[in-house]
Amino acid sequence: MVVFKLRGREYNITREDVEKVLKTVEPEPFKGNAKYYVEYNEKKYPIKQVVASVTRLPRVSFTAMDAYRVLSRLGFEIKELQENQKEVKS
Repeated sequence: MVVFKLRGREYNITREDVEKVLKTVEPEPFKGNAKYYVEYNEKKYPIKQVVASVTRLPRVSFTAMDAYRVLSRLGFEIKELQENQKEVKS
């Protein structure tokens, strides 16, 4: 379990919480400067999508580095999208 704060609110989540959410959502296309993702069931999920889905916070409420820190502490391998993969949807 990881305990962290975003926007002054404390969250307690587990890797299992994240995996449960990922089973119910499809990965969104990578937009703008989005370049980090976690792979789950052979799909690439933008890290901010993952954290927003678990916390139900709007993505503007936290940074990609916040998402990176939380997911890496939960044991997820964070990968970087290469420029030639920008069009990849999942």
